[in-house]
Amino acid sequence: MIRGISNLIFGKTVGLATLLLALILITPVKISAADKADEFIKDVGQRAIASLQQADLSSAEREAQFRRIFNESFDVKLLARFSLGVYWRRSTRSQQQEYIRLFENFVVKAYATRFSGYSGEKFKVGTIRELKGGDKLVGSEIILNDGRTVPVHWRVRDKKGHLIVDVLVEGISMAITQRDEFSSIISQNGGKVDGLLIALRNRTQR
Repeated sequence: MIRGISNLIFGKTVGLATLLLALILITPVKISAADKADEFIKDVGQRAIASLQQADLSSAEREAQFRRIFNESFDVKLLARFSLGVYWRRSTRSQQQEYIRLFENFVVKAYATRFSGYSGEKFKVGTIRELKGGDKLVGSEIILNDGRTVPVHWRVRDKKGHLIVDVLVEGISMAITQRDEFSSIISQNGGKVDGLLIALRNRTQR
């Protein structure tokens, strides 16, 4: 039941995404709508690198900090709804409410436990491109300790201030990957959303 979730968290691509999310989410920053999306990503990233060097943070403190910044920097409800795909409309209001809560807990617990893995990789912001509909795609790269670089693009939306709505690692959308994994879990449980809710409950209670 939770095999898809485990693969999502611990796969090679998601391992890279974890590092990237850690760079962005650990420190809060207030950016007005007038500022550029690339400056938003660059500023948050620079602050994040300094914060990630706080080796004295407990796991509980990292989790609490991640939760606060995740809610401030990402469009959590949009990501949750997108990740559920067509099953969102097939869910009851009660299922939707529980799912959003579990989705947040799932992301927070999954990534917060990995913050300690940061070991000095560098984050560099590149070009910015406007997409159809007004979203901005901010290019960046992670420079690993062995000299390799990982291309990353951040999809940023202006909603009275910037919010991140997707992260693409080496061209792979994390939002789409999440949706595919959740869809697989639901399919394995006879097309019932409750199957995913049970899997998320089990995962977040650990």
